[in-house]
Amino acid sequence: PSGRLLAKALAESAFPGLLPEIEGRTVLELGAGPGLPSMVCGKLGAASVVLTDLVELLPLMNRNLELNGLLNTCRVDVLDWDGAAASPHSVASRHRSGDAALDILLAADVVYIEEQEPLIEALVALMKPGHTQLVLAYKNRNPGDRRYLQERILPRLDGVRFAEFSTPEDGRTELYVGHLRHL
Repeated sequence: PSGRLLAKALAESAFPGLLPEIEGRTVLELGAGPGLPSMVCGKLGAASVVLTDLVELLPLMNRNLELNGLLNTCRVDVLDWDGAAASPHSVASRHRSGDAALDILLAADVVYIEEQEPLIEALVALMKPGHTQLVLAYKNRNPGDRRYLQERILPRLDGVRFAEFSTPEDGRTELYVGHLRHL
């Protein structure tokens, strides 16, 4: 549900000053599932978009890109959060290959108590402190997830901006935008 709401907020420019400008930016989506937020970024003129998830979801994501005419701007890649530091999308790998750091990291419905440390490790590996903006769409499911968000994720971010977004059909999500702190 938060993925659809994030996509809608991006498409409608619902929060100027909160959500980052997409045009010309490099974007990666963590745990993209069907990839709706990423596809919206592709339609909004992102320079490049990578949809990441587990290998079994790659065919679905590729088909969605094909159906929406986004294969020139968007691509899919497998990304296991535990291996994010060794992935070609990590800050270190992008630097070694001469690519600039990611501008925007999208993450919708990724805060699960069961995946706490792998998520933090992925955020640290993929985000250049002070540069990459995290756009996190969060739907509260249980107290453990909320505590993890408030105690482990948000304190690692600088300049956190917040808004709530809702639609009658998809309910409500919380949107958080911020940069990884310099350690």
